[in-house]
Amino acid sequence: MDRAPETAAPSGPIPFGPYTLVRRIGYGGMGEVFLAREEAPGRACVVKKVLPALAGNAQFLARFRDEARVVLRLSHPNIARVWAMGEVAGALYLAMEYVAGKTLNRLAWRLRNRGKPLSPGLVLLIGERMCEGLAYAHDATDEQGQPLHLVHRDLSPANVCISYAGEVKIIDFGAAQSTLKEAQTAPSVVMGSISYMAPEQARKLRVDRRADVYATAVVLWELLAWRPLPQKGDVVERWKRAAYPKWEPPGLHRPGLPPELDAVVLKALSTEPEARFPDAAAFGAALRQLREQLAPGVGDADLARLMGEAFAKEKAVEDGVLAELLRRESSPQRSIPEKEMTAFAPPTALAFEHRALDAPAGFVPSAEVQIVEESQPQPSPQPADSGAPGPTPRSREVRVAFDVEQPGEESGLVRAIEEGGEEAESSVSSPAPSPRRWLAAGLFLAALAVGFLLVWLLG
Repeated sequence: MDRAPETAAPSGPIPFGPYTLVRRIGYGGMGEVFLAREEAPGRACVVKKVLPALAGNAQFLARFRDEARVVLRLSHPNIARVWAMGEVAGALYLAMEYVAGKTLNRLAWRLRNRGKPLSPGLVLLIGERMCEGLAYAHDATDEQGQPLHLVHRDLSPANVCISYAGEVKIIDFGAAQSTLKEAQTAPSVVMGSISYMAPEQARKLRVDRRADVYATAVVLWELLAWRPLPQKGDVVERWKRAAYPKWEPPGLHRPGLPPELDAVVLKALSTEPEARFPDAAAFGAALRQLREQLAPGVGDADLARLMGEAFAKEKAVEDGVLAELLRRESSPQRSIPEKEMTAFAPPTALAFEHRALDAPAGFVPSAEVQIVEESQPQPSPQPADSGAPGPTPRSREVRVAFDVEQPGEESGLVRAIEEGGEEAESSVSSPAPSPRRWLAAGLFLAALAVGFLLVWLLG
């Protein structure tokens, strides 16, 4: 399916059912993404208008309805809310909570660039809050009180938001597995980001809540060891590492971490689900006990303070945007081009667009498989009786929405929210040149003037 042509951003606020679409953030894989105001409660939100072509896709519609039945039931401080999923004048849409903040991925990226590791106490706090949200979701029930057996399946630093108020929110349960869903993921698709998949998930086996425990532990390992996990490179090689992991204690990479912290994280990273914590509640309790023991004074206020320091410029811009959203007259005080606005977009703008692994339905790499890079020419298949090994089946990472692959390269919206977005950020309110730069420029001009004078006198 080809990507629909990108449309021009509307010149001003436009009514859309119970919402007013105030600013278009950008054009993502599913369609247009807007910062909006829900008029009745007078609250800010994010609205995604689905591409008309997707609205005519039967598979997409089935997943859309299934996931609406699940995510609309989730209401917890550590889960970003989905307020509504529906249709206005024939256009499908999703309305989501406006979370003023950044993804955990962006926070770690910013701190690494500044040479400031995240403290173990804050890592424990983030993990504890993640577990609280997961424990609620894992215990969620349907209208009759029957368990949903919900599993997120795509936990990663890009799907965890840290608000400027110090709140930790799991951004998206749109890829979740649940008993309420009638449409099932295609057998060739493994949902989730490869580096954070539980081994049973990578091996295409049935997963339960312990897969989310494992993914949470991977996120914590990355933050504690302060070593970013590979997100690029050969797909099957990274898939094999996910299916057959070998974890070292995070303290091996970051001296000074207490051994009891290593032990808790490694327990949650056990290859066999039975050896992990039985659920997120148990894992969260262990993390809370460690935090109270190792960093008893650390709390949400410390996380808020860190966010304010790390994203001071962004927060100032976003405070103005939020005020604009909530004004009924909605006349922008400051014009920020759409291509630059993406860097200041709330993380929920990417909800329901997930990373996934697309591979032949019957293929799972073994621990001994010889990896052939996807970029290399693949040899011709050998006859069955030749005795020669056949090629490694081609596999690739894709982005999917409601089990439908999103075509084309990652949009600027994806890169700005999930990655650094530094170029766009620096183009808005660029800081004035420092005194040192002014001095250097003055000396250069003075030297240039002296040079011209000498040439004139000697000539």
